[in-house]
Amino acid sequence: MATTIKPAVLGIAFVLGIGAAHGYWTDRWAPSPDLQRSLARLDRFPMDVGDWRGESIAYEPEDMSRNGILGCVFRKYRNIRTGEAVSLLLVCGRGGPTSVHTPDVCYTAAGYQQTSAQERFALGGSHGEFWKGYFSQPRAVVPKRLQILWSWSRDGVTWSAPDGPRYAFARYPALYKMYIVHESPPQAKIEDGTSAEFLANLLPALESAFGDP
Repeated sequence: MATTIKPAVLGIAFVLGIGAAHGYWTDRWAPSPDLQRSLARLDRFPMDVGDWRGESIAYEPEDMSRNGILGCVFRKYRNIRTGEAVSLLLVCGRGGPTSVHTPDVCYTAAGYQQTSAQERFALGGSHGEFWKGYFSQPRAVVPKRLQILWSWSRDGVTWSAPDGPRYAFARYPALYKMYIVHESPPQAKIEDGTSAEFLANLLPALESAFGDP
């Protein structure tokens, strides 16, 4: 009898172990400590960044949660000297859901066309590497051209833009993803204008706000 019970018990223990591991990775019961800490850091996200003043933009939390996003900062920042503005979206969640839904998917689904291949962009001496891309809405009554920067970070300080974010970040218990969007004139380049200036102010501010004491 004992020889038949023991394999069954081991089998049950193995199944329960797999279930527990899956529950841990998916935060089935509660957010992991890493994720809780990352979500709490969102309260430190600076409203003012150099000459840029932020204003919160309303969003539907249900739309975010359906995509696995558990925390969000959505703002418009306007430069008090130049009047230029950028939109910023920072989301936080587990690595799997947060690693996907990049602008080439989201914006093309909203009627935009990607007008050039995405390329990597980094500011000299910064803690950030971003993807950059240009998107247009040629069929709109008033055509729009958007410059978009996007990247991911585990700590909110060092940002990276890997070729395969789904594979690079899938098992992270917590991950940030950030978009910076600027509506620009035709032919304007990200590295020469508003988006780069904002990012140059933003990254040091994030290091100060999110960096561990």
